[in-house]
Order: sequence, then structure tokens, then C-alpha cells
Amino acid sequence: MPAFGYALGTAMKTLARIAVAIAALLAVVFVVGIVLARRQEPIERATAPTDPEARFLQTRSGRVHMLDVGEGPVILLVHGTGRSVADWQEGFAERLARSYRVVAFDYYGHGLSDRDHGLGTGFPLWARQVVDVLDALEIERVALLMGHSIGGTVAAVTAADNPERVERVVLVGNGIAMDPMQWIPFVPGLGELQMGRTRIFSAIFSPEHERRLAYAYSIRGTRKGLLAYIRRTYTFDGIRLLTGTYQDIQAPVLQAHGTLDASISIEAGRRLSSRIPDTRFVAFEGASHDVHIDAPDALAATIEAFIAETPR
Repeated sequence: MPAFGYALGTAMKTLARIAVAIAALLAVVFVVGIVLARRQEPIERATAPTDPEARFLQTRSGRVHMLDVGEGPVILLVHGTGRSVADWQEGFAERLARSYRVVAFDYYGHGLSDRDHGLGTGFPLWARQVVDVLDALEIERVALLMGHSIGGTVAAVTAADNPERVERVVLVGNGIAMDPMQWIPFVPGLGELQMGRTRIFSAIFSPEHERRLAYAYSIRGTRKGLLAYIRRTYTFDGIRLLTGTYQDIQAPVLQAHGTLDASISIEAGRRLSSRIPDTRFVAFEGASHDVHIDAPDALAATIEAFIAETPR
């Protein structure tokens, strides 16, 4: 027994030393990541919209960068992680604007919207931002609220909490699953280092898309906001998704998912269907996580049919 006790004590001391070494290493890479991030974010605050069709909107919770195009019933678009209204400017907003008023905005911490919400950055904040934007625009009710990826979660929370403001919901590439790209950012230290070394934490679809995103990723606080969102989502913010939200949506729901989605699998999207009272699931063959980019006309036509089939 004495020999066993000695061996156990030695092993515990070794494990403690390893733990201390790992913690010290993570602390070092944390600091290095912060320094690298500051070098990539020289702009304190956006001074002008990205394009002539974009503008700034002052809301009760902050300044928001947004698009507002077309006329008719309102469709509100909310983007995914690391993205901005630039996603919709790849043709999808223009396509929908033939028949609808299309409103889209950058989340706090994303695009050119404000960055001063700190550790509160995440889908509860963004769901409140949806309501703040609608109030600032004096829009009582939207014909459709569409969210891509985490934007789908934002749309679900908004619809569940504010049923009087939302007639229909569209979830694109949404499901309760962790995007493989977010494993490293989730880890303190490793996330800071990765973000500090990353110019743009997003897929890029065209030179104009890259230009718009590059401007956004040059604004101070972008990478800090992304890390805050990722870590909140997969800890205490995510608890709500496991216990409610989707089943609380009163509006009809359309789920659109690419068959080649490598971020949120189509199986995760289908599993989500069992939790939504009134939903339709449409698979887009050959489309990736970004159905609105890969198949904009097909997705827009599906949305128009969904609106026609669900009179409110």
C-alpha cells in the first residue's frame, strides 16, 4: 500500500504540473491572439455604409447597419455567424424585392453595426435587436422572418417571444448542432489565437462580398464579439434551445436545407422538424449550407409559394 500511495501521489503531481503547463500555454496564446486581433482591427467604428443601398439606423439598443429595398409586405432577413447583409447582396435580396419590401441588418458585433455589447453578444441580444429594428422602422408585423444558420435560431426566438410581430418563419441551414468550424474558437486561448490570425471568419462568394466583409472585419471588437457569441451559444444560452423555443413558435415554419450542408447536417435539420408544431421541410439538392447563395431563385420561389399557401 505505501508503494501504491507513493505512485498515486507522484501521478497526481505529474498531472497537476501538466495542467499548469497547459493553462500557462493557453494564457500565452490568449494574449498573442488579442494582440494579433488588434492589429487586424484598426477601425474604431464604421463611418459610412458599405454601399449606396445600405444605411445606418439608430435604434433603442444601438446603431444598426441595414438594407431596405423593394416595396410590399415585409420580409426580414437575418444572417449567419461571421456574415453580414453582404450575404443578401449576392442577388437574393434583389430577387425577393421584386414583390416584397426586404429588410436586412447586421447583428451587433457583425458587419458595420455597433460593437459595444461585449460579452452579451449572442442570439438573445440579436432577437431583441430584431424587435428594435422593426420598432425604429415603425413596422408592426412582418410577413416573413427568415434566418440563415444561427440567424434561424434568432428568428425562432423572436417568433416564439413576439408572435404578434411575425406571420411566418423560414429557417435556412438551421438545426441544434455544433458547426465543426466553431470547435477551436470555443476553447479559451485557442479561440483568441485562431481569430487573431484569421482575416475573415466566413466563406467568401465574390470580390464584392469579400470587400464588404473585409471592411467589417477591420472594425475593433469584431473577433471578440464572435468569440463571445460562440461561447455563450454552446453553454448557458443553448440551454433554452434544449428546453423550448422551437416548439413555442405559433407561426407556420418553412425549413430549407442544402443536401451538402457541411456546417449543420441535413439530418440535424430534419430532427428539428419534430419539435416545430407547423413546419414544412424542403431539401435543396446539391446546395451547401448557403442555400440563398447556391440556389437563390429556387429558394425565393419556394418562399413565395410558402407565403401563398399560408394566408394570415
